[in-house]
Amino acid sequence: MRGDAGRRLGRIRAVAFGVLAVAGVLLLFGPLLAKAWSWLVEPRDPDWWGASGQWVGGIGTLGAVVVALWIAIRDGRLAQADRRERDLRERQEQAAKVTAWIEYAGGRGYMVVSNANAEAVNHVVVSFDLVHNLPMTGSTLHRGPDIEDDEYLYAILPPGKWRMPIREEWQRPDMTPGVMLAFTDSRNGHWLRLTDGRLIPKDHNVVTRRKIRFPQRISVPESY
Repeated sequence: MRGDAGRRLGRIRAVAFGVLAVAGVLLLFGPLLAKAWSWLVEPRDPDWWGASGQWVGGIGTLGAVVVALWIAIRDGRLAQADRRERDLRERQEQAAKVTAWIEYAGGRGYMVVSNANAEAVNHVVVSFDLVHNLPMTGSTLHRGPDIEDDEYLYAILPPGKWRMPIREEWQRPDMTPGVMLAFTDSRNGHWLRLTDGRLIPKDHNVVTRRKIRFPQRISVPESY
């Protein structure tokens, strides 16, 4: 019962506020509305109506042009966004085909990098990493401007599989080995693949990002 009474009271208040709002509009704009109405119902000659039709037609044409321009601008922005999304997707597809892992063969450990693209990648730095636990997450290393002993720098890494030997002194039995890989794809997109396999886009290539100074040893890849 109280709910019904509250709803009735709410409806009464809404009607009262509506009446007050209409009365306020009429009080403020009543004279103007009356003048506009009398102007509209005032008798006109045929020439006036012809000129009015031309004005209305011109306004309609202008409105159509504005709408057409707005649609063209909107479609252009959508097409540009689609192109950017498509380019990003293509770059990601290319970068996803560059992978790295640890392998053991003949009693030795190797870092293996696979470039499954038809194009080469460049500005490649392959870094040996160690992590405490599985699964591996990110990287435990912070690399600076020098190519360290457990890293390999390549100007170009062609399509194919390539391996880099792991030295005994790099390894620790209490830690899990991993590979961190930085490279620039053929579309000049810059990437960092962490030891857990995550692929992260970068704004600059690894040489610029780490401020690597030259001359430094640039390795020759060993096909695998």
